[in-house]
Amino acid sequence: MKQLVDNLEEHLSMGKQEHLAFLDGLYYLIKEKNADVVDYQGLKAQSVSPQCPKCEGINIIKNGTQQEQQLYKCKDCGRNFRVTTGTFVYNMHKKELMLDYILCMLEGKSLRKCAKEIGINLTTSFEWRHRILTALRSFDDNVNFFGIMELEELLMKYSEKGRRYKTKEEYLIAQEKKQHKVAVLAMKDRSGNMLFNLTGFDRVKKVKLEEILRNKVSTSNTIYGEDKKEFKRFRSKKLKNKEVKREVIKDQNDTYNINTVNKHTRRFSQWIDRRFRGVATKYLQSYIMWYIVKHKYLVNRLIEDVGRMLNLAASDRRAYYEYIELRAKPIETLT
Repeated sequence: MKQLVDNLEEHLSMGKQEHLAFLDGLYYLIKEKNADVVDYQGLKAQSVSPQCPKCEGINIIKNGTQQEQQLYKCKDCGRNFRVTTGTFVYNMHKKELMLDYILCMLEGKSLRKCAKEIGINLTTSFEWRHRILTALRSFDDNVNFFGIMELEELLMKYSEKGRRYKTKEEYLIAQEKKQHKVAVLAMKDRSGNMLFNLTGFDRVKKVKLEEILRNKVSTSNTIYGEDKKEFKRFRSKKLKNKEVKREVIKDQNDTYNINTVNKHTRRFSQWIDRRFRGVATKYLQSYIMWYIVKHKYLVNRLIEDVGRMLNLAASDRRAYYEYIELRAKPIETLT
């Protein structure tokens, strides 16, 4: 595994702005060092304590090296693992192509065009995109809301895009489900924090609203939402009774509106329909997080965004397992 930095201690002690500057030049650094994404995953791993991918324990010891990667052993369950185990690059072949794949992905190229340009097959292109997007899903843990917060319900078409039906019964069940919409709870504050959550069929339900907002808002939040029954009031142990105020439209400059979140729900719907021609509902939350990261974390400069996207993907140490679980997850589990 190649060393990307000469002074690890200095690298780990960087401030936020210094780290962002490092990420902005990461694409060229990896190319210059003739390194790859696994080398960066190794560097990323040194900023956090090792964690067992099986039991998630932290009682870990070093256990030699293999293929220039540090091996670890969990003293609780006995599992041996590498620094890359469970990450989005785990068991990845042609790892030297992934950096340029992220570049193609951010350029807005389709799965087929990415595959052709990079030199991989379509199945691998699909898997690589979804490994990255699954890793981004953990980014929602970092989103909290302050001050004035807006809520909106976004209804989207149910989709099983790409699915092959084994029986006529499966096909008929799918056609019945396609008569329904799926609900997305869209949330945004005036400080730029934003999060969308896929909540289930037909509408955002009160119990789901409470579950999502419980750890995202505080008593200092003022919340405005659509004039919907489910938005009238939600309860939580932390907030007791927290009122969701009805949108009041007087003029475009009035404080009491949901214009900013509404603008993003429209943009998101258009982005999904025009760029991807729709996505399977099973993977919708993954694409939601791509949109959130795009507007919250990326800077709309291609080379800089490659480094930032790679850093986010490398932050989730269970991305590979989460992707495998999602891929095998029956679509019927959407609630």
